[in-house]
Amino acid sequence: MTTSVPVFFRIRNAVYAINNGMAVLAGWVILLVTLIGCYGVFTRHILNDPDMWSFEVSAYLLSVIIFFSASDALQKGIHVRIDFLSEWFPGRFTRFLGFIAEICSLVFLYVFLMQMWKIFHQSYMTNRIDETTLALPVALIQWVMPFGVLFMFLTQMVLIVSRFYTEPESRQRDVE
Repeated sequence: MTTSVPVFFRIRNAVYAINNGMAVLAGWVILLVTLIGCYGVFTRHILNDPDMWSFEVSAYLLSVIIFFSASDALQKGIHVRIDFLSEWFPGRFTRFLGFIAEICSLVFLYVFLMQMWKIFHQSYMTNRIDETTLALPVALIQWVMPFGVLFMFLTQMVLIVSRFYTEPESRQRDVE
């Protein structure tokens, strides 16, 4: 028997798939940063001819790694959290505090998203150029900030709404 998947679960699965894809991409970027670092060491210490770009590019790619992997970490429950209160209070109250913490995180992520968008948009509109030897448009790098925070925000929303939904398969088992 075929059952339709509720819209929420399709949205959740899409957000989780994008998070996973961004985390995989961040992993490849880590490899790229490693290779760039090795190249920089080779040119500086072996060839005695330091390059002028590897440090800046590695720093830019580090922001890609951070902002692309954060939503996946949040989704998997391995992102930074404060859970010492759960040891002090009984289960029901701990779940309530967890819910309040998730709402506070959502509010913070909304404010953070608005600030990241503001920074990116200002750099884009003014065509701001970085002050390194590369002289790249800053917006070329800064787009990862609002993009990554947007997916953290969406992931946090999905995690909150997930508290009120059960999986379609488990619903079907409950009926039987």
